[in-house]
Amino acid sequence: MKESESLGNKAALSSYKSAIARYIRSAMVLNDIKYDDLVVALADRGVVLTASNLRNKVSKGLFSADMLVMLIEILKVEEVALIDILKQVHNDSSR
Repeated sequence: MKESESLGNKAALSSYKSAIARYIRSAMVLNDIKYDDLVVALADRGVVLTASNLRNKVSKGLFSADMLVMLIEILKVEEVALIDILKQVHNDSSR
């Protein structure tokens, strides 16, 4: 892959990463869940992370798809997460 293609991919995905990060943080606030709480819930499912590591992943919106789905499940937002994230992406792109 050419460097220009890689940069183009990065730019195309940036609004998705931002929307995911905002969504996870807002779901945490709405559910009164802290990073330490998420770390415990992830550990209960066999995923070991530190609160600092998870905070970095959330702030950058960098998750594997399986990690994102697990966080959505822990935050109990399965019914609306994808719809809300896509709304944010489309709102960002229309600005």
